[in-house]
Amino acid sequence: MTHDAPPGAVSDRFDMFTRAERADLGALMDVLVAQAWAATPFIYSNDVEDAYLEIIRETPAFTFGLVERATGRLAAVGNAAPIAVRSDDLAALPDSGWKWQVLRAKAVRDGEPPTHLGAFTASVSPLFRGQGVSALVLAGFKALARRSGLAGVLAPVRPPSKASCPGIDIEEFLDRAREDGLPTDPWVRTHLRVGGRIAGTPRCALVVDLELDFWEVWLGRPILPSERSFEIPGGLAPVYVQGRRGRYEEPAIWVVHSL
Repeated sequence: MTHDAPPGAVSDRFDMFTRAERADLGALMDVLVAQAWAATPFIYSNDVEDAYLEIIRETPAFTFGLVERATGRLAAVGNAAPIAVRSDDLAALPDSGWKWQVLRAKAVRDGEPPTHLGAFTASVSPLFRGQGVSALVLAGFKALARRSGLAGVLAPVRPPSKASCPGIDIEEFLDRAREDGLPTDPWVRTHLRVGGRIAGTPRCALVVDLELDFWEVWLGRPILPSERSFEIPGGLAPVYVQGRRGRYEEPAIWVVHSL
């Protein structure tokens, strides 16, 4: 089968079910997603997290799991929601990435007609990593968009390997291509290999702005008065100190999947 197989059998090994179709998998989906993001707990304190969680709860037909047919094990979870994209935004996708996508999902909830599927997270169980499952999650996003009559999938992609070089700009990071011309980040490469197109590099896709006390817990040490910035484990950019607060602005890579 191709990566664009419809919901149900997405490969000869995995079946795809939305949360609306398999409510019994809901609790396990939540645990899998939490485990996948456990190394970056500060992400959950971003400035639109509450709105995001509300949208995900209200759109169970756009959260799905990949289930291994032979064992019944949950292999991966994709979280998405329909979004309303204006033509001018599509021509130059906003710098606010994740936050903008949450707000455009809220616009659909408030009555605007959806145009695209906004892909938020793709989480793969540790039991299934390195087995091509992430590409099937992207196929699931595309299948949902097609089934819903949407024009395509937008994703403010978080490149995990940038955590090894948080001090460089996202544009410079993206320019570090391999010999074959593809990006060095495996997750971005997966998007491109299944037909995605890079459409921008939002510098402020997600914001976490909190008192330093919170950052010290995640950092595991006191933040010295002389520090103007510091790096947080798993972070894609430095955290900048502003008085007694720390501000983290996470960059991303816009990827568009047309249908």
